[in-house]
Amino acid sequence: MLPNTVIRVGSRIRVRDQDGSEDEFTIVRLEESDISSGRISDTSPLAAALIGHRVGDRVRVRAPGGQRSVTILWVS
Repeated sequence: MLPNTVIRVGSRIRVRDQDGSEDEFTIVRLEESDISSGRISDTSPLAAALIGHRVGDRVRVRAPGGQRSVTILWVS
């Protein structure tokens, strides 16, 4: 079993984008996703890139709008 500090489905996460903006969301299965409620699918480019990482990691994300980098601020 993974410790709570490792991102997985069900994790609540706060990240900082390369432009300094911060986002908070929960990673859920596709059928539970609802972006307006802060629940993103584990199959989304952002969630897929974050799974397995920890607080403090900087992660590159390939998204339809281009590549971006986020830093993980906290995980619960």
